[in-house]
Parts: sequence; structure tokens; C-alpha cells
Amino acid sequence: MKTLVIYQSSSGSTKKYAEEIASSVKADILPAKKFKKKMIPQYDTIVFGGWVMGGKIKGIDEFLSLWEFMSDKNVIVFSVGMSLPTKQARADMISGNLLDMYHLRFYMLRGSFEYDKLKFPYKFLFSNSLRMIANDENASADQKSLLAVKETPIIVHDTDGINKIISIVNRLAAIPNEADA
Repeated sequence: MKTLVIYQSSSGSTKKYAEEIASSVKADILPAKKFKKKMIPQYDTIVFGGWVMGGKIKGIDEFLSLWEFMSDKNVIVFSVGMSLPTKQARADMISGNLLDMYHLRFYMLRGSFEYDKLKFPYKFLFSNSLRMIANDENASADQKSLLAVKETPIIVHDTDGINKIISIVNRLAAIPNEADA
């Protein structure tokens, strides 16, 4: 069984997770922008990872636009963001990204946040948000706590989440492919 891991990363968390998955299951790996429809037939399992902004998995629409060519594949999608992967957050992510329309496996992973790794325009937008919070005398304690994030990165590695994905890919590899029978 051949596996491909595709990722779209902004500040590096998604790329690190994708590399870890690919290395552990001996899969090919590439950034989403290099993924082409003609590659699909080569793989039995395709794993897509994207970072989250505003509840939307970046790159998921482009990836799923090729669904008709992947519908007979094992497809796994993972998102990387700051939200805790609760049942409700997972349900919101599934419905907000229309993942319930597809037969695929979905996992939410926690990501790191490092202000210095943000790219324009996200760095600009985040700085403006922080400035507004700092100047807002009615800002909540939770909002004020964000001010520290600029100076103190949040480093997270979701080992349990990654191990679940690796386990699923390995289990799928152990299932005989009907085309090979």
C-alpha cells in the first residue's frame, strides 16, 4: 500500500506533523500546492493536513475539489489549530468545512503559536488585534492573556493525535486491497 501525505502550513506546525506522519508510515510527502490530480492513482491512502484560521481548514476546498478521483481511496484529513479538540469543536470543524459530505477520517490536532513565524498579513492583523485588546479597558482577562503570546510562544506537540493517525494509516496498510485480490 502506498501513502501520500499532503500539507498546507503557515508557521510550521502542520508541516512538522505531516513530516512525522510520513516518516513513521514511510509515505511520500509534499506541500499541497504541488499536489496534482494525476498523482492520485499511485496511492491507496491520502492524508491531508491543513492549518486552521477562523474555523476553516486552509487548502481543504482545493483538496476536496478532487474528491471524485479520491472517493475509492482511504482519505484522512487533519487540522492543526489552537482550539482544544473537544467533541463540540470537532463537530463544528466537520460541519464548517463540509467534511460530513465525504467518506473520510478526520482528526484535530493542537498546534503551536509563534508570533515571530507569522507571515504578512496575519502578523499585521494579529498585531492590530493585540493593540486593540491592550487599549480596551473592558477587555476580559482571557483577551488580556493573549498579550503575552506575542512575547512567549505557545509550543504544543500533540503526540496522542499523531499516534492515532499513524495507527490508522498502518491499520489501513494491513487491509488487503480488493484490486490486489
